[in-house]
Parts: sequence; structure tokens; C-alpha cells
Amino acid sequence: KDAKVTVFVGTQADAVSGKTHWGEIAEQLGQYEIIKEHDKKRIAPGKEKLRQILEASGPTLILMDEILEYIVKANRAEKVEKITQGQTLAFLQEISEVVASSENCGLVITLPASILERYDEEAERSLQQLQKISRRVEAVYTPVEGVEIYEVIRKRLFEDLGDEKTRRQVAESYFKLYQSLSTDVPSEVKEIEYRERIERAYPFHPELIDVLYERWGSYPTFQRTRGVLRLVAEVVADLYGGKVVSPLIQSSIVNLENQTIRREFIKHIGNEYDSVISADIAGKNAKAPRIDKEMGSEYERYGTAKGIATSVFLYSFSAGASRETTLPRIRVALLREGIPATIVGDAVAKLEEELWYFHSERKQYAFRNQPNLNRVIVDREETISEDRIR
Repeated sequence: KDAKVTVFVGTQADAVSGKTHWGEIAEQLGQYEIIKEHDKKRIAPGKEKLRQILEASGPTLILMDEILEYIVKANRAEKVEKITQGQTLAFLQEISEVVASSENCGLVITLPASILERYDEEAERSLQQLQKISRRVEAVYTPVEGVEIYEVIRKRLFEDLGDEKTRRQVAESYFKLYQSLSTDVPSEVKEIEYRERIERAYPFHPELIDVLYERWGSYPTFQRTRGVLRLVAEVVADLYGGKVVSPLIQSSIVNLENQTIRREFIKHIGNEYDSVISADIAGKNAKAPRIDKEMGSEYERYGTAKGIATSVFLYSFSAGASRETTLPRIRVALLREGIPATIVGDAVAKLEEELWYFHSERKQYAFRNQPNLNRVIVDREETISEDRIR
């Protein structure tokens, strides 16, 4: 509790004419004179000078954030020389080794998990160098792991989650539903632990958070936790505005007709999928909502075909290998109280028959930007004149 804390934030620092990392840290610790000349000349001070600073300071915690951004700014200004980058890397190597050998000092450096879209190849090389330096003495802490993501999301978005009894009842209701479906749903959703996950993720279904965090979060541009937060915030606002009633927020009720939500997905996978959504999933002329209207009853009441199409779309994208889903997972994404489980298989069959970009292979379902046989047949039919039909 008596430790001094010094903070360096790369986005706030002047990478061209402001104090260097070492200058800023030393000044905050009241030891600037020790490395004054090194700061003015913008040369890393070396381990002995840094050790003097920390010994004179006593127990110290050094926090360094947005270091890559600092290097990127300096490189843009220096263009060719890259002096700041080299000296920054040298300093980080020195300070990490000095802190590692100290008994009462700590160093926390935050680095992005991956390169963002706005960075170039030079920034990627810089990140690799930063990671290489940090790995020598690091203890890695991933900010959000496992079920922690549920707590982070709901606490950021909701001040009050309502009655705890209600949350437990909802979790129990879904758990009993999955128990009744035997092999029609994945085995993990029938385990006690999954009931607890539902309760922790409330008012979201863990299935929605998982598909966003694990699949969409694998895209470097998505930014995992931030990306999930940004997206589900828009989903919540849309559902609230539309007065949609559901025990949990599931993949099937994500409204891809909402342009803001749609863009949050499209920007990671390409604009061509805008027309895929409009043709098959959501919009004035989309086929899935038309199927719901034509079939009536539970289809129209719950938006069954549209919900399944939306869920499959969310499962269709990842920077990894998993880019499809199965009937058991579709049931988890769609089913809630009131929707008959038997409807799912029939609805998926209808989508296979009528949608243009819905693909199935070996009981795996996904949307692609290439038309399926349904679209090919329609295109061929349109090229045949009435005279040829006669």
C-alpha cells in the first residue's frame, strides 16, 4: 500500500518532443536528475541508471500502456531513422530486467493481442519485437477469460439486473428444456455447470456471448471484449426500442435488419455479405421472413425461419477453422419457452429449399457469399425464353 505508482500512456505522450518513457517515469518518481541528460538526448539510460532510480524511489509499480501506439506515432514522424523505436525497445528490455531482479518493484505493460486494421506492417513488426522482449520476463495476464466475459458484459451494460430469483428461474427453465431434449442439443448444455453459466450471463444467453467472443473475436479487427460490448449494446438498444420480449437475449433475436448492427458484422467480413443478408435473412424482400409469414403459426409468432437464419449467419464466420454450425447448436440458439423443438428440423429444411446463400454439407450449416443450387436454378430459368418452354 506504500508503493509509488508511475504511469506512462503512449496515446497521451508526445513521441516527438515530449519526455521519453524513462524521463516521464523518473520525473513522476522524483528522480529525474539521474537520467536528465539521457532524456534530453532521447537515449535509453541503461540498467544501472534505472536501478538507481528504483532503489532511491523504494517500492514502485510502473504501469505502461499503449506503447505500440507511441512507437507508431514516432515512426510516422521520423520516417526513416526509427530512433525512438530502437531506444524504446532498448529501454523496455532494460527496465524489465531491472524490475525482474528487484524484490519490491513491479512492471505492467499492456500490449494488443493482435494488430488492428489501422496499423501497417511496420507496426506489426514492432508488436512482434515488443512481445519478444516481454516474453523473457513476463507473467501474462489475459484481462478476460472464460466465464468472466459474462460478468464484464452485463456489468458494463446494466446497472440493475433485477431480482436474483428471476435469474435463477430463467436459468432453471432453460436447463430443464435442454434436459428434455436428450441428444437433440449438445451435451454440455445439459450439465449443471451450464445452468450456472446461464445465470451468470443473464440477461444474455451464454451461447450468444460465446459465438461473438470466440468466433467473431478471432478477427483482429473485432477486439474481442470491446467488440462484444459494442455489438451487444446495439442489440440491447434495438430490442428495447422494438419492445421485444424474451427471457434471454439469444442469437436468434439479433436484428440484422438494423443497419448499425449489420455494419458491426459486415465490416469484418466484406460488403458482399450485405446483399446476402438482404436476400436471405433480414429486410423487406428477404426470404426467411417470407417463409415465416407463409407458414404462419409458430413460424410467424416467433420468427422461426428468420431466427434460425440469423443464428446460422452468426456461426458462419471466424478467423479460425469453425465456420458453420449444427442442428443441436441451432436449437440452443433458437429455442425458448413456447417454441416447439420439433419445428427446428422442418424449418432448416425449408431454408435449404428456398434460400440462395444457405449452404449445408454433412449436417453442417453456414452462409457463404457464393450462391447455392437454388439460386443457380433460378438464374438458369430466367435465361430460358417462353418460346423455348413451348
